[in-house]
Amino acid sequence: MNLTQFDSWLRRYGSAWEEKDAKAFGRLFSEDARYYWTPLDPPKRGRGEICRAFDDAVATQQDIHFFHEVLSVTDAQGIARWKCRFQRRSTDADVRLDGVLTVRMGEDGLCREFREWWHSSELSPQVSE
Repeated sequence: MNLTQFDSWLRRYGSAWEEKDAKAFGRLFSEDARYYWTPLDPPKRGRGEICRAFDDAVATQQDIHFFHEVLSVTDAQGIARWKCRFQRRSTDADVRLDGVLTVRMGEDGLCREFREWWHSSELSPQVSE
């Protein structure tokens, strides 16, 4: 993997998230990919399970904005910092996520292993009195 390939992959990842497009999201991953949503939970396994988890997550989100910064790229792995901001559909709360991710790609350019570590802040909208 090189910088251009990794940056392009991250742009497509961000676009799929912003557009809530599970099919586009799924096309980024190999059929047997592992997606570690958090470091302590077992991974989502396979494109189908990854897409279902993605659909469940974005169903509660609106007005999504994704940003990334590539930190490191080797032949085997890419590392990036990412941020995402969106509104929670049910409450209009402002949600901000800030994290780091690693991607291991196959020769076909599809992610075989994805790991992320992130923190979130969720602020409820102020109520006018």
